[in-house]
Amino acid sequence: MIDRIISKLVSAGADLSSKNAIKAALKILGEDEGLADYIYILVKNRAYRKDWAELPVEKRLIFLPQCLRNSKSCQAELTEKGYICKKCGGCDIAEIVETAEELGYKHAYIVPGGSMIYRILKSLDMGSFACLGVACLPELCEASERLTLKDIPHQCVPLRKTGCVDTEVDVEEVKAFLKAGIEHEEEKAGNSAGKN
Repeated sequence: MIDRIISKLVSAGADLSSKNAIKAALKILGEDEGLADYIYILVKNRAYRKDWAELPVEKRLIFLPQCLRNSKSCQAELTEKGYICKKCGGCDIAEIVETAEELGYKHAYIVPGGSMIYRILKSLDMGSFACLGVACLPELCEASERLTLKDIPHQCVPLRKTGCVDTEVDVEEVKAFLKAGIEHEEEKAGNSAGKN
């Protein structure tokens, strides 16, 4: 259904560059304006998919919301760069962080809000980089709009269960984003080794 609506928007020549433009186009086409946030995120993910996949994992940053933590048993410690997961297994964060580390990621942050994300981004001296964010749709849209203005490649994974505490995300979907492009890098490394 969403792909059909996006196709309809594209064939109508709708402006898909902002959430508000998508909302206005949906209204004109008689579609549910409530889908604007979700469609905006899908459009941005598609627009930046190749840039994300082509960047080495060392240049990819992961931002997970603190609301994924188990509010009753979380042992994470809050620092100036977010929470440090103790990998207690009480929530999905440990599995996501462990997968990222196994894949070679160096920058995974568990943050209490968007303002910390922007402080972290300002403190980095990495040259080019890309971001993967997990959050509720309004937070993802705001972050995506800001990152787009700075031409920073990004990918977004919406929460499956929202709220401010004990939220949920599709862990397999996050892992798929984490693995994007890695097979290509492994093939290149294998081809280089074979030539030596």
